[in-house]
Amino acid sequence: MITMKLKDLERSSNKNLYLLALSALVGIAAGLLASLYRLALKYAEAISISFYHHVARHLTLLVILFPILAIIAYLVTWLMKRYPMISGSGIPQVKGQLQGYLKPNWFTTAFAKFIGGTLTMLAGLSLGREGPSIQLGSSMGQAVAQKFAQTERHRRILIASGASAGLSAAFNAPLSGVMFVIEEVFKYFSPLILLTCMTSAIVADGVSRLIFGDGAVFHFNIISAIPLKDYPILLILGVILGGFGAIYNWSLLKAQYLYKKIRLPYFRILLAFLATGMMALIFPLAIGSGHILIEKFNFGQSLSFLCLLFIAKFLISTISYSSGAPGGIFFPLLVLGASLGAIFATFVILTFHLPSELFANFIILSMAGTFTAIVRAPMTGILLLVEMTGSFSHLLPLALVSLVAYIVADLLKSEPIYDSLLANLLATNALNQEKSYQNLVFETIVQFDSVANLKTLSQLTLPEGCLLVSIHRLGKDMIPNGNTQLLAGDYLTFMINQDDEGDTREAIRQILSEP
Repeated sequence: MITMKLKDLERSSNKNLYLLALSALVGIAAGLLASLYRLALKYAEAISISFYHHVARHLTLLVILFPILAIIAYLVTWLMKRYPMISGSGIPQVKGQLQGYLKPNWFTTAFAKFIGGTLTMLAGLSLGREGPSIQLGSSMGQAVAQKFAQTERHRRILIASGASAGLSAAFNAPLSGVMFVIEEVFKYFSPLILLTCMTSAIVADGVSRLIFGDGAVFHFNIISAIPLKDYPILLILGVILGGFGAIYNWSLLKAQYLYKKIRLPYFRILLAFLATGMMALIFPLAIGSGHILIEKFNFGQSLSFLCLLFIAKFLISTISYSSGAPGGIFFPLLVLGASLGAIFATFVILTFHLPSELFANFIILSMAGTFTAIVRAPMTGILLLVEMTGSFSHLLPLALVSLVAYIVADLLKSEPIYDSLLANLLATNALNQEKSYQNLVFETIVQFDSVANLKTLSQLTLPEGCLLVSIHRLGKDMIPNGNTQLLAGDYLTFMINQDDEGDTREAIRQILSEP
C-alpha cells in the first residue's frame, strides 16, 4: 500500500504533462457548465425583474405572487434537504472538500446546485453566480479526477483547477480564478497547482468568451486617473471600507445565527423569498444580483437615494444569503462596494471640488477594497477588478485602497468570511461521511517565522498518523530523518490518513505557518 502511495512522489515531466492535459479537460467541462449557469441566471433574473415590474403595475396579481414564491421556496428547500452540499455559495464547501472535511457526490451536487441557484434567481434573491460557479467547476474537476487521476493528491489538484475554471468562466477573469485558489483556498504557492489552475482557467475563459464575447464584464468610462496629490482621500476610503467589511462579516454571521433559531428549513427559505418579494415591490433596484445596477450609478444621483439603495441592498443581501439558499455573496458584496463608492465619490467630489469624471474610479476602488476587507484576499480583489473592467490605469490606487482596507479589517479582528462560513458549516455538519481507511499524500510549505523554521524533525511534534516522506529544497528531493533541519521555503510532502485529513492538515498548518 505504501509503495503504491509513494508513486505520487514522482515528479517526471510526463506525469505533469498528463496532469496538465487533464486540467485542460477540466477547463472545458467547467467552463461550459459555468457558462450555461451564467446564461440560466441571466434569463432567470430578466424574467424575475419583468414579472415583479408587471405585478407592481397590476396589484391584483399579488394574489398569485406570494403563492408562486412559496412554491419556489418549497422546491429549493426540498433540494437543500436532499442535497445539503448545495446550500449557500459553495465556496466553503469546496474549501472543506479540499481540506478533507467533506466528500460530496459531484453529479448530484452540480445538478442540484444548478437548479437551486436558478430558482433562487428566478425569485429575485440578492445572490451571485460566482460561488456556485466555483462549486460547479470543482464538481467537474472531481468528475474528471475520479475517471482519470491516479492519486488522491492529483484528484485534489484537479478539483482546485475546476474551482479556478469556474470563477474564470463566471467573470471572464482567468488570472483572478488562479489567484483565488492560491490565495483563498490553499493559502500557499505551489508551481504544480499554479500550472494546473492556470491551464483550467485559461481554457474555461476561452469557452466563456466563445459564448459571451470578449467584452469586459463591467463597462466603466475611465477618463483620467486619480492624481497623486489626492491619494490621502484614498486612505480615508480604505479605512471606511475596512470598517464596513468588519461590519458586513459580523452582520452576516449574526443573521445566520438568528436564522438557525427557525427550526423548520422551509420557513427560513420562505422568509427570504417573501422579503425579496416585498422589496421588489417597494424598491426593485435592490433585488437580484445587482449587475445591471452597478453600471447605472452616475454622478447625478442624490446622496439620499444612494444611501437608501445601499441600505436596501445590504438588508436584502444579508437576508438572502443567511437563509442558506443556493447562491453566492461574492457579487452582491461587489455591488455593496460599488454603492459605497458611489456615496463616497459623490461626497468628496462635491466637498473637495474634484473632477466629476473620477466618479467611476472611486466605484472601482471601492469594489476592490470591499472585497479585500470581507474575503481577505487582496491580490484576487485587485486582479478581479482589473480583469472585469479591462483597465490597468487604476492599478496603484487599487493596491493602496485594498491594503488599507485589509489592515483595518485585520485590526478590527474580523475573520475572513469564507473561513468563518466553513467553520459554521463544519460545526453544524450533518453530512455522514463514510470511513475510507486510506492514506493520501499532500504537499505544503514551511513559512518564514513559523514554529518549524530552523527546527529539526526531532524537535517537532507531528500529528499522530502523519509521516513526512520527502523534502523538496533548491530543486532537489531529500529523504528526511530526525536530524533533518527544516528551512523556510522547503516543500514538504506528507502521508496522512484520509479519514483524519481535516484535523491533521490544521495541526500541520499551525506548525508550518506564520503565527
